[in-house]
Amino acid sequence: MSALTAAMGAARAPRLALSVTLLVQTLAAVTLSVPSVIAPVMAPALGLPAQNVGWLISGIYLMAMLSGLNGGALVQRHGAIRLSQWALLGCTLGLVLLAIGHPLALLGAALAIGVGYGLPNPTAADILSRHAPPDRRGLFFSIKQTGVPLGVAFGGLIVPALLGLADWRTTLLVMAAPLLCITVALGAARGALQVTTDAAPRSGGGSIAEVLRTRLIVPLRDVLVFAPTRRLALVSLVYAFTQVSFLTFLVSLLKLEHGHPLALAAGLLSASQAVSVVARIGWGHVSDRWLDPTILMGVLGLLMACGIALLGLLPPSTPWPATLLVTMFCAATVVSWNGVFYADLVRHVPPSAVAQATGATQFMTFLGGMTGGGVFAWLVGRTGSFASVYAAVAVLPAIAGVLMLLSTRRTQPSNGTPT
Repeated sequence: MSALTAAMGAARAPRLALSVTLLVQTLAAVTLSVPSVIAPVMAPALGLPAQNVGWLISGIYLMAMLSGLNGGALVQRHGAIRLSQWALLGCTLGLVLLAIGHPLALLGAALAIGVGYGLPNPTAADILSRHAPPDRRGLFFSIKQTGVPLGVAFGGLIVPALLGLADWRTTLLVMAAPLLCITVALGAARGALQVTTDAAPRSGGGSIAEVLRTRLIVPLRDVLVFAPTRRLALVSLVYAFTQVSFLTFLVSLLKLEHGHPLALAAGLLSASQAVSVVARIGWGHVSDRWLDPTILMGVLGLLMACGIALLGLLPPSTPWPATLLVTMFCAATVVSWNGVFYADLVRHVPPSAVAQATGATQFMTFLGGMTGGGVFAWLVGRTGSFASVYAAVAVLPAIAGVLMLLSTRRTQPSNGTPT
């Protein structure tokens, strides 16, 4: 009977692992999308320009970079499920602090949401690398990554709906309440998914310099000295810069420059995310079956450049159906490369190092996200136009895509075994 129970539990583990990681990723993405969607209402109430949300997003990504880089050691010590609970707790606290609205509270919100957004990828990488079927890990990672567009879509729908019923402070608190409940409920999955390992050695006895070296510098160094992971990390920086620019400022572009109502602007963003969900799974399948992931990453760079350029060149008088088509194309490329990225990454990394390598490459990815929000906001302040900055940003993924394709002609594809 015990053997049968164990077998049944093993059969359920892949589905449970995917469900938990997808849920955590989705809720983290919802939380990250909230400041961008609520900015046109919240910023004027605080006496701030709407584009300043870019600086808040940059702060979130800075903290996400640091927490994710330390994710490998934290997973070893505390376990992936407990760390996932910490991530959701950070998201909950961040929404509460946003509702306070004081400058110091906004800083605290950036730190808390950054922790919440930085930990899900290392924890999911650990969970899925252990529990996903070996021949379907690329698909599992791609499905897990659909949590980002699902979260953005949900945020784009629920925030305007709640704003129609209550003020922005109440809206934030209402969204925080179920997050806290889910955080507690997630503990039920610990027994089935969290692998018991020897605790990571505590670094409290060493010097601060030694802690920084082992927790932050060594994981990043290991990724950057190995050509395949270095290439992926650097390209992800550029693609994340483009992705954050698209997601953070789309609602402001459509409302403030194109004159669309907030509900329509947020609705266009949400509708485009449905395409992104399908595209992430589709691109993951393409990379598994027909096209080398490195080549596909280069092709996606060129496609996202075209989409962002089109978005920036749209006249304000463009009918909303045409605007919807452009945002859908952007979502299918700009927001849909991540599953291919992680599926390619795990080919080059042994199972024991998946969480650490994911956190280290994520450091570069989030560096792109952090600079994307701040640099875009600065350029809008200098030019006074969201559209012109979008058109300029399109150059970056075009260059990265071309370089990625050129690299496949100079080197042989990796022989790494999927992990």
